[in-house]
Amino acid sequence: MASQAAQQEKKEKSAGKSASATRFLGWQKTPASQATFGRTTRGGRKNTRFTIKHSTGSVNSVEPRWYLVDASTAPVGHLATVIATLLMGKHRTTFTPGAGSGDGVVVINADKAFFTYDKADKKVYYDHSGWMGGLKSKTARQALKDEPDAVIWDAVQGMMPKNKLSRYQLAHLKVYRTAEHDMKAQNPVAVDVAGKSLKNLGV
Repeated sequence: MASQAAQQEKKEKSAGKSASATRFLGWQKTPASQATFGRTTRGGRKNTRFTIKHSTGSVNSVEPRWYLVDASTAPVGHLATVIATLLMGKHRTTFTPGAGSGDGVVVINADKAFFTYDKADKKVYYDHSGWMGGLKSKTARQALKDEPDAVIWDAVQGMMPKNKLSRYQLAHLKVYRTAEHDMKAQNPVAVDVAGKSLKNLGV
């Protein structure tokens, strides 16, 4: 009787092990863990055979550069896209997220910045003092007239991640209302913002 009970218990254990290898377990919360451990989702064990590609070079070996952007050659939206790309370093082949491999940008002629179509009248900027009844608003046309450098700054900031690194990268953004600037010692390279790509930067 004892041997029969032991054999029966052994069979139940083996059956339970084979069932657990093909069914979803309670502690497997995500499809990725199912594919890795339970082997029950589409792809099975093949999902574990992948590699995560990181940077193609050391960020410390990247020499920072400065670029010159004319705000009068493109709308504010497209202008901010190019500037954010340069600040984050996405135009470089050695781009590494979170490593800070971006460059500096000098923006001139901010007082000549413009919006396309009727965005200047429809877009509204809001500011609140924190007190009751302290809400103030102005259209984009009025904002460009009063503080065009702040409009460009806000547009670039809105296109970058909200973290400590982006605040450090935004410190390398210098906006000037006229064509004169005090960054001549950095020898900024002029960028054709109206172009469709940044491949002509040679980086």
